[in-house]
Amino acid sequence: MAQPWAMKALSAMTADEVRAALDQLPYLCPEDAALETALRDRLARIQEGRPIEAALSAR
Repeated sequence: MAQPWAMKALSAMTADEVRAALDQLPYLCPEDAALETALRDRLARIQEGRPIEAALSAR
């Protein structure tokens, strides 16, 4: 049986959590391009060391 995912704000996810979500995305919702984009964007921001809130205010 698959383990249910806990609900968590994208801005609160760690890099490991984002990677795990990206790994499962093709199986759970393969056609959700917006979710994939958001997850990849979040991972990039984590790797750059920028909080998502700062990145959103810079837009």
